[in-house]
Amino acid sequence: MSDKLQKYLARGKENNKPETITVEADGEQWSVRKLTTVDVRRAYELAYNDDGSAKETYNDLDVMIVKATEHDFDWNNIDLLKAFNCIEKFELPPRLLSDPDDYGKLSKAVRNFKETKDELLKEAKNSSGETEKRAG
Repeated sequence: MSDKLQKYLARGKENNKPETITVEADGEQWSVRKLTTVDVRRAYELAYNDDGSAKETYNDLDVMIVKATEHDFDWNNIDLLKAFNCIEKFELPPRLLSDPDDYGKLSKAVRNFKETKDELLKEAKNSSGETEKRAG
């Protein structure tokens, strides 16, 4: 078998935990999971009707936010859905995060996971460097 085939067979058999980062939005720490291609594809499928028209109550980014954070947040909570007059969990992100900046932080983390991760690492290094300078 080719090396390429071996690589993908090994990957398919691995029990990989998805990579996550923590982003602050609305004064809360949100754990954001890196989405797979299948997750993103599913988000687009859920955000559009069978005829190709966009859903009126949520979009693909709302679906991606839910999928990327549902390991850490109960989007299916009935009381939460009722409190925000929602039928589906995908309607919740823009309602919970009504401040566009907070919604933007999560949506950026979902869409640009690697870039956000790199920014967070750089920020952490800079803040620890400043702490060392102050301490020394």
